[in-house]
Amino acid sequence: MAALQAAQPLAEEARLYVRFRHEAALPFDPTPSEELIEAGATPWVAVSFRAPTPLVEHIAELDAELAGLAALARDSGRLDHFEIVWQPAEPAAGQAVPANVLADYAFLLKRAAVAITGARSDARVLTQPLPADPEALRALYGQETAAYVDGITLQGPVEDSALRAVLAVVEELDPGRPVTVAGLPWPTPGAHALADAARLAAAGASIALFDVPAPVPSLAPLVVLANEFHGDLSYDPTSAPTGAEGWAFVRGSDLGLRVIARTRAGAGTGAEPGAEMNLAFSDPLLGSPESIDLPTGRAIAVPVAPGPVRIRLIPPESVAVLRLSRGIAADLETVTEQEEVATEREMPVEEILRRLQAFEDAQARRLDHYQGTNTTHLRFQGAGDAAVEVTFRGPIFFRQGGGFDWAWRELLINGVRWRGKTLPEIPLIQPEKAAALPLQILFTREYSYRLRGRDTVEGRPAWVVDFEPADPAAAATGKLYQGTVWVDREHYGRLRTRALQVGLAGEVISNEETLHYAPRDAEGAAAAWTPEAFWLPVRLVGQQLLSVVNNTTVVERETLLGDLVLNGPDFETQLAAVQASDDTMVRDTERGLRYLVKEEGVEGRVVKEGFDSNKLFLLGGVFYDDALDYPLPLGGVNYFSFDLRGTGAQANVFFAGALLQGNVAQPKIFGSRWDAGADLFLLAIPFTDEVSRDGSEVEAESVEQRAQSFAIKAGHPIGSFLRVGATYDLTWLTFDRADDTADAFVVPQDHVLHSFELDARYSRAGYRISLTGSLNKRSSWDLWGMPGAAFDPESEEFLRYDARLAKSWHLPRFQRLGMELDWVGGEDLDRFSKYQFGFFGATRVHGYSSNRVRAEEATLAHLSYGVGVGELLRLDLVGDAAWATDEESGLDSELLAGVGLAGSFMGPWQTVVQLDVGVPVAGPDDGFVAYLVFLKLFR
Repeated sequence: MAALQAAQPLAEEARLYVRFRHEAALPFDPTPSEELIEAGATPWVAVSFRAPTPLVEHIAELDAELAGLAALARDSGRLDHFEIVWQPAEPAAGQAVPANVLADYAFLLKRAAVAITGARSDARVLTQPLPADPEALRALYGQETAAYVDGITLQGPVEDSALRAVLAVVEELDPGRPVTVAGLPWPTPGAHALADAARLAAAGASIALFDVPAPVPSLAPLVVLANEFHGDLSYDPTSAPTGAEGWAFVRGSDLGLRVIARTRAGAGTGAEPGAEMNLAFSDPLLGSPESIDLPTGRAIAVPVAPGPVRIRLIPPESVAVLRLSRGIAADLETVTEQEEVATEREMPVEEILRRLQAFEDAQARRLDHYQGTNTTHLRFQGAGDAAVEVTFRGPIFFRQGGGFDWAWRELLINGVRWRGKTLPEIPLIQPEKAAALPLQILFTREYSYRLRGRDTVEGRPAWVVDFEPADPAAAATGKLYQGTVWVDREHYGRLRTRALQVGLAGEVISNEETLHYAPRDAEGAAAAWTPEAFWLPVRLVGQQLLSVVNNTTVVERETLLGDLVLNGPDFETQLAAVQASDDTMVRDTERGLRYLVKEEGVEGRVVKEGFDSNKLFLLGGVFYDDALDYPLPLGGVNYFSFDLRGTGAQANVFFAGALLQGNVAQPKIFGSRWDAGADLFLLAIPFTDEVSRDGSEVEAESVEQRAQSFAIKAGHPIGSFLRVGATYDLTWLTFDRADDTADAFVVPQDHVLHSFELDARYSRAGYRISLTGSLNKRSSWDLWGMPGAAFDPESEEFLRYDARLAKSWHLPRFQRLGMELDWVGGEDLDRFSKYQFGFFGATRVHGYSSNRVRAEEATLAHLSYGVGVGELLRLDLVGDAAWATDEESGLDSELLAGVGLAGSFMGPWQTVVQLDVGVPVAGPDDGFVAYLVFLKLFR
């Protein structure tokens, strides 16, 4: 400091860098750097890290040092040059850094850059002194460090040829990035430092750093260098003088020169001070030469004779610094017009990501924990428009770096509050968590990024960045994502993220989530979009496609965070109180959500591995429509397993005396994305098949019909939202006469129906689209019906096909609006293969009885509106319309319409009661259909 103060003052624009070391893990004393700044110098801190290699095994040590670095950058005042030095072990002198160590250093460099710029957005991050090895530099840049580095530092001394080779690599990989040469030996005499710096600058280096010995010599030559060679100077080899070793630099503003010259003898090791220089400049426009006195920095005019500039000097230390002005000749072309084209710079995606990571690093260091209320809605959507909504609500506790603990204090089913003392344990069906998340700094290159453009989110201008797995083979593992992040263009915080997990196999076909961010202040209240606010993911909207016993189930998820308290003082106390309660709790772990349970002798709770994959329900109720001779009592048990006997298979069995329905499926055949399974349906009670002709029932042609079926199924997802499937079905159909069947009526013969069906189902953003087609063949099919009635033997084989589009909108307070449009048709259809509009099947019209009205072709529309009533009752208003065409029945786009009321509420003994009543309002049917069932979960 004394040597700096003893030299002439530094100009305001001058840059004299003073480099010193600091251990990242130690507290920082800002006094020396502040004194340097007051003296006009620019501090340059080399921050040393000691975390051992490999860093991936020493993340805790590295994180502790990074925390110290972030504190240094935040609290160091005007310090803005940070060199990142990693010293796990001292390498041998001149030894190239091994590639694996370079990969570790690159990881450290990126993490350090994010920590620094998160605390100081204007800071500059520089590498530690690297060997002048082009291949080593390529290896470092191969770790995607370009966006994180503001300058490359080389270990000096370095030959001009080696420097130029390194600079060529930098210009290729990172154009315009400044290169510093550090560790230069201090020459004797010290004035030769100017010549050494000039030589390096001429070769392309931006800064030269000398190792000054102790005691510190006079720094006057370096002060002259800083004062005279700042600003828009460029090396100009054409203006260099003859008569000495010299380097000329031209100033852009006035084309004047700054020259450093050294006597030829001074360039050698045995130079004598005071050697004479005779400098000649060929440019006739140069004039008014001045020599800079190195000890004082004063400019001294040098006399010259008319004509080309020739200067005779005897510098005391064989080095001279000159100023020359450049006159403007009269015959120079005058610029009469200047055209300026201003374009806004398109920021590289790598720089956007660095700024985003820095923003989030700074926020993470300010936010230790928060607590609030988590409300999560799970909306299960199967085929058609019917849906079940399950809502969990309760306190959530988030700790930085540790995920969250969440208590399920309330459970609502379709908006109706569960009144039991304990909540049922539901299966936590989730995909395996991604091994690497996007937008993070990773040891390996897992993702590639692309700047798609710009957008506006929440009124904020945003960069739109797409990401996807860098390696297609890795994408097939189901452990990576593809998607989009919207980054605020002013502050570089995250506004929205949409991520789709790719390559999944098993019961989870796809998993897509969109996070919506909002700013909150320290009290958790809404705040302005500023870096001082906490930008938190307060809303999540997601969709999962599940393969459940060979059927696609859509699970729409919405999570809302409210009542937030950030860095609250009673966080641990409240968390302990919840853990001591009887609330059901889950924890976000590396393998997904897991239940937290109490364990005797253990304080708090422990993670429960797995969950009860088997569920047993008791069902009782009644069903009635006009196709039955009497109301059908319902009573039985339903067993469901997500993991049958530990095989990974799924099974569902419902038994109710006269009815047996069973399904078994393996969602991941041999570890692939194929699923396969089988269905069984047995019904002992016949349904009366009636026929309507010209709007009237023809009782004489009534038939009692029973159906038993067995089917095998297979399916495979295409992409993440489309599943295709194939089914082979054997149905045994038996026919008997009804009470009113005419004696002359010939009942169809019993037979086996072979059906081969292909289907495709697409589900995303609440939309569901399906296409289905089937080829059907009866084992035998002879004449049936009234004498003289037409019989088509071609109907032994027939085709059926349909197309469906459905969409659901979920509104506040458990409101739901549903819409579905269908079209069905076929070829060679007859009475027993046409479409019907009863309670069972995908062409239902509320109020229409089974086996009564049928059609060869129909277009259908379904609308529903549901609302919760005080968390006690759920009501859904339903309207169905079908425009049916059937030549035999006399239907020509005939309107069939019905309305219905469906509802659910909690019954006694923790039962869920569901009802569904419908009546026709247009068309040939005039009965009603009613369904009432009690559902009890045993375990």
